[in-house]
Amino acid sequence: MGFIINDKTLISEITEKLCCIGDKEKEQYKDTTFEHPLDTDIKSILIRLKPSSGESIEYTQTAQLDELWETLINKSIICLRFFDKREPFYNDPNKIAIAYGLDKLKQYHERYTNFESLLYGSSSVYRDHVFHSVRTWMLGTFCLLKTIRDGRFIDSIGIDGVEDRQFTKKINFFEKISMWTIIALCHDLGYPLEKSQQILDRTREMMKDFIQNPNIWNNFGFSGIQDNINEYIVKFMSTKMKGSHVNEEEGYENNKFIGRIQPKYYLKYTKSLERFDHGIISAVIIYKMLLYFLESDFNLNDDYIYTYEDARQFYIRREILRSMSSHTCSDIYNIHLTTFSSLLFFCDELQEWGRKSWNELYAGLLPNAIELTIDTFVPTEIKVHERIDMSSINEQQIIIDNISRIFERQYVYYKLIFRDGQYTVNREFSFVKNITLALKTYGTQANEIHIEYSMTSDNKNYFKIDVTEAPDFKTDFENNMDNKLKKALYYSELNITE
Repeated sequence: MGFIINDKTLISEITEKLCCIGDKEKEQYKDTTFEHPLDTDIKSILIRLKPSSGESIEYTQTAQLDELWETLINKSIICLRFFDKREPFYNDPNKIAIAYGLDKLKQYHERYTNFESLLYGSSSVYRDHVFHSVRTWMLGTFCLLKTIRDGRFIDSIGIDGVEDRQFTKKINFFEKISMWTIIALCHDLGYPLEKSQQILDRTREMMKDFIQNPNIWNNFGFSGIQDNINEYIVKFMSTKMKGSHVNEEEGYENNKFIGRIQPKYYLKYTKSLERFDHGIISAVIIYKMLLYFLESDFNLNDDYIYTYEDARQFYIRREILRSMSSHTCSDIYNIHLTTFSSLLFFCDELQEWGRKSWNELYAGLLPNAIELTIDTFVPTEIKVHERIDMSSINEQQIIIDNISRIFERQYVYYKLIFRDGQYTVNREFSFVKNITLALKTYGTQANEIHIEYSMTSDNKNYFKIDVTEAPDFKTDFENNMDNKLKKALYYSELNITE
């Protein structure tokens, strides 16, 4: 039996686990007081946010949602600074860590929130991103705290890369939660800037009715010193540490490291920045605004030596930026589920409940129409079920269009993200998603369309559609399928099943 996911159940699960969370870690720091993103302050805000009726946080609660967003990021930065051995806070209780630059980020977030209503007109499928970021955080936190065979999922998650995972065991529970919090809450901050280009394009089209060649700003490209700063940030995200030792017996803490750019990452992230993908724009925003990132140690010269703690802190920051950037960079492929990059990708993709798009306002999709159930979430497999109530929709073409989008936007896109490449021989996970479209009754019978697709480590991927119940409806559905979907299913050697 799976776990039904919505705002109410997630808040209940998270707040229930906060009382015993990190007991092992807290015991290690029992004589030390520090803030972290799952402390009693956060629990108090979450309890106030929990829906008293229904399943979703209401839009009237935006002030409390903003308070949660700011408090979580503030505590995350303070926590990460606290455990940085180069800072004085752990050993000197009189010193107080401050999240410098958060005020600027908060102002940007407020402008983002006010701008969101305009973004609904930028794309027919635009969905909210203010509530989405908090829901993504809650879903990821729930999964991280989930008990699996060998402990919790958070115990397995760490730094991506074959050699770099030596740092994973040296990043503690509270640091990992703080990393995830910043990643989830900031991963879409660049969305307004990406979508603004589309608004300009649509404005230009409208202006042509009045002016033949409207003189409207063409793009949001960078130039001059901006290019230099952005290139520096891309190099930061594309670098890995090369150490003199790789085995634990010789003592990781005694290692010395130098930085080396990974050319493939550098080119892929540069392309992503060129396309103005909002993931990498989000990473640039927090790097520029938060002093926590501006004070990062980064130098590629051979004579610049990193200590182990320097390298550990570099990886914490790099992983935050890299995870945010990778979630919109299809050139990056995933090998392990136990990375923050994979966690963000899946939580971002699965967070559909409670989101409205401009099309849905006209299509008549009911509130809370999307229900997510997680059956399995372990390092080797994710299996979920999504139920979409489309009983209020009368036009069959809308249903067919949605199936086409599921095939193209999800299945085909996921095949690209989880394609084979170097080192994918180490991939040992599968992703299975079942989707049920609950349709209106056809005569006296209820109708459902069942879709199942799977990504596996052995590359045996499939996409299946099953139209159930009323035979007349099934025939009608097959006859009205658009050529685009028919061609997609044909070339994938897939058919509608009996």
